[in-house]
Amino acid sequence: MVLKPVPMGRIAVLGLRKEKQIVVSILHDLHVVQLESLSKDVATLVRNERDNETFRQVSDQLLRMKALKTVLPPIESTQCQRFTSIEQIIQAAKSIDIDSNVATLEKEKEHLLTQLKETENNIKLVEEFSFFPEDFNVLQLKMAHSYFGRLDSKNYTAFKKTLDVNSQDVFVYPKEGKDTTNIVLITFPNFPPHALATVVQEYDVKLEAVPKLDGKADQLIQSLKAKHADISHKLKEVERQLGEISKSHYINIVCIEEQLEIENKKLEVVDNLGVTSDSFALEGWIPKSKIDQLKNVFANNTKGTMLFELETDEHPPTQFDNPKRFKLFEAFIRFYSLPEGREFDPTLIFGLLFPIFYGMMVGDAGYGLVILLVCRWVIRRIDGGKKDFNIMPGMLRKFALNILKRRQMVKLAKAMTPGAIIAIGLGFVFNLYFGFHLNGYLFSYLNSTFGLHLPADGALFNPITSLRKLLLISGYIGLGMVTFGLILGVLNSLREGLKKHAIGKIGWLLFGWGVVLFGLALMHHQHVNPVHSAQGAAYIGLMIGGVALMFIGEGPRAIMELPSIVSHILSYTRIIGILLASVILADVIDFIFIKTLHHSIPYIILGTIILFIGHIFNIVIGVFEPGIQGARLIYVEFFSKFYHGNGRAFRPFGSARKFTYDQYAMQTEKK
Repeated sequence: MVLKPVPMGRIAVLGLRKEKQIVVSILHDLHVVQLESLSKDVATLVRNERDNETFRQVSDQLLRMKALKTVLPPIESTQCQRFTSIEQIIQAAKSIDIDSNVATLEKEKEHLLTQLKETENNIKLVEEFSFFPEDFNVLQLKMAHSYFGRLDSKNYTAFKKTLDVNSQDVFVYPKEGKDTTNIVLITFPNFPPHALATVVQEYDVKLEAVPKLDGKADQLIQSLKAKHADISHKLKEVERQLGEISKSHYINIVCIEEQLEIENKKLEVVDNLGVTSDSFALEGWIPKSKIDQLKNVFANNTKGTMLFELETDEHPPTQFDNPKRFKLFEAFIRFYSLPEGREFDPTLIFGLLFPIFYGMMVGDAGYGLVILLVCRWVIRRIDGGKKDFNIMPGMLRKFALNILKRRQMVKLAKAMTPGAIIAIGLGFVFNLYFGFHLNGYLFSYLNSTFGLHLPADGALFNPITSLRKLLLISGYIGLGMVTFGLILGVLNSLREGLKKHAIGKIGWLLFGWGVVLFGLALMHHQHVNPVHSAQGAAYIGLMIGGVALMFIGEGPRAIMELPSIVSHILSYTRIIGILLASVILADVIDFIFIKTLHHSIPYIILGTIILFIGHIFNIVIGVFEPGIQGARLIYVEFFSKFYHGNGRAFRPFGSARKFTYDQYAMQTEKK
């Protein structure tokens, strides 16, 4: 049930200086080594060496390819290329000699786009202010200023009245609409600029300068549309030429760009290697299972490269190693804290327990079915390539996307799916279908047909009448979880050589069991007086012994935290509390609906509305509350007994390729 992360080993690679580029390429393509800084004692014996000329050439060509890729129309690439050396990739990049042609076309395209946008704006303006009766050229006056303006129609009369005070210095040509009045405004120098600014601000007038236009509105619109068509034709021709260039070179460009990105990354590593006159050195972390394979690749592709395993007390990086079906729960562990490389990985435990807790807290077949269908819809919608959620109400869709990214939604939906299935099963056992009790009809038929003796009320286990049993079950679950966590904590402490911590956790374990057994004895009215009962003496002895071990292992601080062990065990009763809250709320909603059926139609309609809205509300609570509380029970009450976290992720050196091939591969993978 509990797995450790992938065992990691610290390695050092030593080789001939002339082989360093090949070694770095091997490490990049194999994706198995996380590179680290050299140890202090090694770093003092070596130096760094930077190949500035090669680095400059790769950087320059990479910038060229990125610029060309940005300008050229994209073409889908279905092929990959293989490059075997930096010299080959640089030569391939230089062979694409289209820079001047592409730059000229791009400059022309930008100029045409600017003209096109300006023409579109002018067409819109002329159409909007076509009520102006004169040639628009008369608005280009040396001794006056002309404006197009817009203001609220209800403000126009007052605005015009204010301007009429200086009517000899200002002219207005209006067109009043229902809500907005458009105006052509001409002001002469005698009309003070500050007065215009005051009036414009007072009546919230939006003004813009009149562009240079020649002709009356009808003629001007026709000429502008002809100009727009001519510019569009020229723009299409430029785009056609860029498209022809793209057909010939785009696929090569994206392949070369990807390889140059990779070479740039490899050169950064090469430049930071420790070198001497004849050799180089590097260090890193690697899964121990890959060490022999990496040695074989070095032996087959280099001369004299050696790999050594190093002894270190440093905590290794963490790489998960879980079955495929449980990998989605790794995100929940990362959310809490990544395990250290040598401690237990609790992903499997989380993946098994979270759905059970979730299903127990929902506990209704109808709610479980709705949650299951929604989860499958989200998974199909996103994983199926449909990125939109237009079927959802706008506010709900915006709320969901603000909380979670689409990929996170898929992970959450997949994690909730088994919990929803468990909820459906428990809903059948509890005889709950949106709060209604439907098993009675089925059981009555089975009893009469097959002579069975199923419960007449349809409930194999009634959560209301069997509340005491459910609380005891949840308490036993809490005792089992806390016990399991403390046992893992003891094993962790022993493995790390922390004997006192192990003794302290054993003390917690004994004290917890002593309290539970003593409490159960009291509930069953057993004699627990230690003077007259050996059983009571044993329980109290467990508690006293536990306190003593806690004091030895963790000191006086542990004594102050004694109530926490009991609270953590009892905390698991919240599973039943949340279940009962949902059951009672559903029962109230159904009761109101059924009562309205005996009244008039308006009451029936009101009851139906309450039924739907109430159950939707209860389902929303059933999505969030069991999920939050189920995760909390594992994070707080369970993980706190053994889990340290604060690990760092294993990040092997390498790049994801899309348009190029790896040059090297593990020998086993080749076979």
